[in-house]
Amino acid sequence: MPAAFILAFAQLWGDPKVRAVLWKGLLVTLILFAGLAWGVFTSVAMIEPEGWPAWAVRLWTAGGDDAAAVLLSALLTWLGFTSIATAVMAIWQDEIIVAVERRYYPAEQGHALGLGVELAMGGRAAMRVALINTALLPAYLVLLVTAVGPLVLFIIANGWALGREYLEAVAARHVAIGESRAWPGNHKWDSWGIGVLTAGLFAMPFLNLIAPMMGAMMATHIFHREREEQRRGAA
Repeated sequence: MPAAFILAFAQLWGDPKVRAVLWKGLLVTLILFAGLAWGVFTSVAMIEPEGWPAWAVRLWTAGGDDAAAVLLSALLTWLGFTSIATAVMAIWQDEIIVAVERRYYPAEQGHALGLGVELAMGGRAAMRVALINTALLPAYLVLLVTAVGPLVLFIIANGWALGREYLEAVAARHVAIGESRAWPGNHKWDSWGIGVLTAGLFAMPFLNLIAPMMGAMMATHIFHREREEQRRGAA
């Protein structure tokens, strides 16, 4: 796993094709979150404090509305970043996997999945992550008193979902769909390791911007390592 992380990180900055995907993904992601922030501020500005207690009206008109919009935008960004970034990067995920395979595994390149399959897999991953984090929101709030509790829970919960999806996406290029779906379950520890490392990146400011690409690239290395081990075991 450490070797896969190092190789992925080095290629992320050293490969022009991978960097091009990174900038495209970041641009789309930032546009989406700018739209989200605009929607939140517009919606909050439409709230009329009629019928509120006098102190609440004073607080709201003295800047409380702006503070509420900022806090709500920050909360939605934190909750939605992992799922939205995962969905956006699914558009170019095949390009990332192809770049890794061409550089490190030229004799074992898989077949293209097609944009429809990529979006379906990415959408499923994004939905799973969104549902997990929404369901765990009360637990995140309770664990705030522990300082590190929300971070640990975030990494554990999202690690399970992310590792499975990235490894399955790579496997789908090489084996039948039914087998690719079973692949993460048959390699639980590798799937978990990919997910935990990716979720850890998602939990860190700025590094969260490269997290989905790192997940896909690590999964590519791990998949090919697993296949090589299988061949040796069968020989």
